[in-house]
Amino acid sequence: MANRAILLAGAAHGESRLGRLPDSADVRAAISVLAELGVPARREGGVLVLPGRGLAFPNQSGEIHLGASGTVGRFLPGLLAAAPAGAWRLVSSPQLAARPLQPLLDALRQWGAGLEPAMPNRSFPLEVRGGGLSGGTVVVSAAASSQFASGVLLAAPLCRRPARVVIRNLDPEETYIDMTLELMRRFGVEARAAPDGSDLVVLVDAPASYRAAAVEMEADANTAAYFLALAALTGSRIAVINLDPASRQPGTRFLGVLSRLGCAITASPAGVTAVGGPLPLRGGFSLDMRAMAELAVTLGVLAVFADQPIRLTNLAHIRGHESDRLSALSALLGQAGVVTEEAPDGITVHPARPGGIRRIVVDPRDDHRLAMSFALLGAAANGIGIENSGCVAKTCPGFFRMLAELGVGVDPVL
Repeated sequence: MANRAILLAGAAHGESRLGRLPDSADVRAAISVLAELGVPARREGGVLVLPGRGLAFPNQSGEIHLGASGTVGRFLPGLLAAAPAGAWRLVSSPQLAARPLQPLLDALRQWGAGLEPAMPNRSFPLEVRGGGLSGGTVVVSAAASSQFASGVLLAAPLCRRPARVVIRNLDPEETYIDMTLELMRRFGVEARAAPDGSDLVVLVDAPASYRAAAVEMEADANTAAYFLALAALTGSRIAVINLDPASRQPGTRFLGVLSRLGCAITASPAGVTAVGGPLPLRGGFSLDMRAMAELAVTLGVLAVFADQPIRLTNLAHIRGHESDRLSALSALLGQAGVVTEEAPDGITVHPARPGGIRRIVVDPRDDHRLAMSFALLGAAANGIGIENSGCVAKTCPGFFRMLAELGVGVDPVL
């Protein structure tokens, strides 16, 4: 939500004010790319102020550094290609350069976007030329990630004529597209979405301009899930404020999963409280995780402490996330003595034997979700070591500090 709002503010006309932004490497990357484009932000207390100039970016050439942010890497190219002029080279971390981008490039090129990767089989560096987008019908696949469809939608109002975006392979339960359309509306652009068979078709009037807005961020439901899961694993009571269970964030669906596992959940618009009971958790089910795939590793760790196996399905696409998360989850749990059955699109996790969880040192593959999820394993069992623990900065730099404040033993090894 934050990175959608930041980039839309940079492409809008006027001064936008964004409150309650999370502090993370992804958010810093979005703010940084706008500064490199000549749209510097300033802080006023807890509010980020962005003086947008539409697509008239003052810096119309040069290298733009994305870091490891997948959202910035998928949302920015269409906005730059829609600009009337400019030529930029988008560079990224090696990890992001290895992640897929082709569905976005294929879709935006249907509108005449000038987008060319500089190296074979690498998403970045990416050469981007401004000059505008034609509009009309474009087809985009969301099979690998709905971020590709969101990247197309964010650029759609900036086309020279009305745009029709046909989104294929989108799980009907996934709500990230709803979040994108809602943020577009907050910045002054209406879009009409309707199912067409198995596709979702979005109609956007163009040409149109984004207008400055004031937006308050919600708590990140995916990050909040780690702390609520900690309550389930440790018999604790933990509350997360500013998390609305009615939010469009897919991560809020994890509240129902925690309830199914036996954790007591109470929720209101002000926040969510989880109260864990005695272990084991309640298992013995299979769950399609497509709509909340970011939390698949988290549930995989929780399944270790269940009374029966838990099977997670419809997850083939997370092999192309920051790491091959299915393979990594299976391998790391195996090192800890947990039996798993890995499938091409999912995994079954069997409960650990009493006292059978080995204390291991985890290589999180520079993947924040692996590091945070396996920290939960250590908190609930007999401890764990995590190498490169700073990778959690991608979404939650204060993660280990917050664990310590909650009473978990956290000992940095220098």
